[in-house]
Amino acid sequence: MPKIIDKIGQMDDNALARLLGNAQALLEKNADNEDAVLVIDAVQDEWARRLHLFHKGDYKATSPEHGVLSVVGYKVGNDGAPEKQRRLKLDYIMSGTLPPVASPAYMGEWGEPNTRQRYRKLHRVIRVLASSGKKFPNLELAVQHWEEDLVYLEQNWSNIDARH
Repeated sequence: MPKIIDKIGQMDDNALARLLGNAQALLEKNADNEDAVLVIDAVQDEWARRLHLFHKGDYKATSPEHGVLSVVGYKVGNDGAPEKQRRLKLDYIMSGTLPPVASPAYMGEWGEPNTRQRYRKLHRVIRVLASSGKKFPNLELAVQHWEEDLVYLEQNWSNIDARH
């Protein structure tokens, strides 16, 4: 059994995601790689354990290196998308099925489509980005976009419970 399996419980979610990717790459090269299969199984078991703890309120997922917004293609600032495209992305994040990002526990924080939990998570993420961005002069346009998008979310999604 690979020694790395003993360390899986101490790894953060990003390290687990990288480990999973590495094990999958090994399987692509050699479908009979038993160590890779053992690692993948161990990562899945650990994610299931963490998801169970998350549902009990006993686990906070690690923030992923690439979050939901970036994976969906939401971009702001000088290289960002125009307002209409950003709004379409925000609407999709609120109402669509999200791509798997990082760990199951992290995805659990986002809740189901068209829910207050999803709205609160998306609003909080963008609010933190805008607040953090204010510390950097080169992010003025990004901060402006984030703040405009927060207003959009508040105007269009804050009464999510009344809509469904």
